[in-house]
Amino acid sequence: MQKVTVFSEYNECAKEIRCGTVYPLSMTQGFQSGDIYTDGNALLFHHYCGFAFLCGSICETFLCDVYSLMKESERRLVLFSEKEYISHYFEKFSEVSINTRYFYSYTGQPVSAVNKSYTIKKIDREMTDHLDGKITPSFSWNTGAFLQKGFGYAVIHDDMPVSWAFSAAVSNDEVDIGVETAEKYRGKGLAKIAVNEMIKAIIASGKKPVWACHSLNTGSQKLAESSGFVKTAECTVITIKRY
Repeated sequence: MQKVTVFSEYNECAKEIRCGTVYPLSMTQGFQSGDIYTDGNALLFHHYCGFAFLCGSICETFLCDVYSLMKESERRLVLFSEKEYISHYFEKFSEVSINTRYFYSYTGQPVSAVNKSYTIKKIDREMTDHLDGKITPSFSWNTGAFLQKGFGYAVIHDDMPVSWAFSAAVSNDEVDIGVETAEKYRGKGLAKIAVNEMIKAIIASGKKPVWACHSLNTGSQKLAESSGFVKTAECTVITIKRY
């Protein structure tokens, strides 16, 4: 398989993907970066954050190439697929881990959550340097691209961001929400404040909020459901185990 250079040519192909579609579309529609590979029949979309998606006519040789890329890529490759035969292909490798990811759609109404001890601010350049965690804008964007094409909101306490929600992926129609709270501030309902602010901003922009998380991440599932999301789909998550 070879890398392609003109992403926009594969926009319609990206729409065929049924799990996490916002990520490949964010690439083909020019919002976020990554790599696209093809053998002329199948496509692999490898997003900046490491999430990867397959579509097209996928043969075993192409899957072998994907497996090699998973092992060799400097950027992690987390493969999502709803196709059973793809999961079966990777099951034979002892170093591969196979799990499940849940996808949510928004059906509720934004709720104003107020706590006088905290304020909410839009994430700016200065604030990005103080967002310390696994799920931050740098997870999905380089800083310049995020400030130009992405957005997010943080809950502030003592002049520091303690919980934040942001656009982990953006397409013409959807925004996937990423969220995290600093460890010592968890359990206070702060993530919901940030998420509600994101939901309002996404809807105001004319797009749909979407959400996804690992099947074992019960905290994320509860936050999604309490914020007005409902589970609509699930897929297999295929990764290389890291020892």
